[in-house]
Amino acid sequence: MLRTEGFRKYLGNTSWLFGEQVVRLVVVLVTGIYVARYLGDALFGQLNYATGFVGMFFALSAMGVDQIIVRDLVQRPERRDELLGTAAFIKLVGSVLLLLVVLAATFIKDMDGLTATLVVVIAGAELLRPFSVIEHHFMARVDAKSSVRVQFAQVLISAAFKLALIALRAPLIWFAWVYVLETFVLAAGYSLALARDGGSWRTWTVSRSTLRYLVNESWPMLVYGVALYIQAKIDQVMIGDMLASTLGQEAAYAEVGQYSVALKMIKAMGFLPVIVQKSLAPAITRAKLQDPALYADRLLNQYRLMFLMFLLTSVPLYFLAKPLIVWLYGEAFAPAGALLSLFAIRLFFTNMGVAKASFITNEGLFRYSLLTAVVGAGLNIAINYFLIPPFKSIGAIWATIGSFLVSIFLLDLLFPRTRVNLRWMVHGMATFWRFHRAT
Repeated sequence: MLRTEGFRKYLGNTSWLFGEQVVRLVVVLVTGIYVARYLGDALFGQLNYATGFVGMFFALSAMGVDQIIVRDLVQRPERRDELLGTAAFIKLVGSVLLLLVVLAATFIKDMDGLTATLVVVIAGAELLRPFSVIEHHFMARVDAKSSVRVQFAQVLISAAFKLALIALRAPLIWFAWVYVLETFVLAAGYSLALARDGGSWRTWTVSRSTLRYLVNESWPMLVYGVALYIQAKIDQVMIGDMLASTLGQEAAYAEVGQYSVALKMIKAMGFLPVIVQKSLAPAITRAKLQDPALYADRLLNQYRLMFLMFLLTSVPLYFLAKPLIVWLYGEAFAPAGALLSLFAIRLFFTNMGVAKASFITNEGLFRYSLLTAVVGAGLNIAINYFLIPPFKSIGAIWATIGSFLVSIFLLDLLFPRTRVNLRWMVHGMATFWRFHRAT
């Protein structure tokens, strides 16, 4: 099997995807450190407040069609131009809707001029998002190399532009234009890659029947995406809004800046469990088809491995967080060290939640997954209202931990089909040292 053309093709495809993620992780982290040092906590917080505010609505520009398009392109490649054109039209409508919602929200919230400008520029970048459907064409053909090259160019050009802005002592607004540059590079790069492959976005068509089909298929993923983005971005926005009335706007943005530094560091560490889960997913799926006992054993081993990874990363991080932050970002961001130590607890829920995706996918529990996302987002917002005013960023972190506890673990108790998974997760954590290679 190792010598077959199909195996080599999928291995090469995975290698390109893995390489892109590693390069992106390193480049974005390094440039982010320089940007944070240059801007300081208040301006860095203001920029992240703006990106977080727009980020809550990012699901609108995706419109939930991404996975559906990949699936349909694999099944019906002869309808490429119709599928890509209709999906691009849906994304364009979603991007316009996102921009209108953001514009309305800036007026309703009565944002100051600079913050409103940052928000509008970042939201405007999404108008180029429809060209991202070209990536799905290459994904369907198991040709990650073509799209990854474009993404490499985007990461490197973005990093160079940010460093140039720092060297030129550019004002804050120019860092918002980086998002426009990034989406432009992706749009132009994907278009060139498609042209080299013998296609063109000019031949795309929009079909009413395909439009109705895609909207009907994608709306659950749209709701799911909205809930996930809100849960991921709402903390930065609520910290900035709720503390402004008591601490003043600049101090509130400074708090967002400290929180954002810690958040970016912890997100960087969430890369490994995703790779592990994707690597183990085919074996777990095959076990599901072959033998229930083998399926349970492999899921249990995955939970053991994820919990072991949590221990190996979170324990050292808890003690080394502050010196690490000071070394990378400078003394001005020392408060983010305490936040990063607390964020280490969140790695537990991140790892287990990523591993749980294998169970959700193999059992077809996508409506349940939608429920957990909505409940998690709503609970996170509710707890934030109580904990942010007295505890600032620390309260937001505890709110996230509380919402993850409910959405990843406790909701499993309510449904018979998911209770077995809760037993596997608990058993895996309690016996993590028994990890073995499943047969």
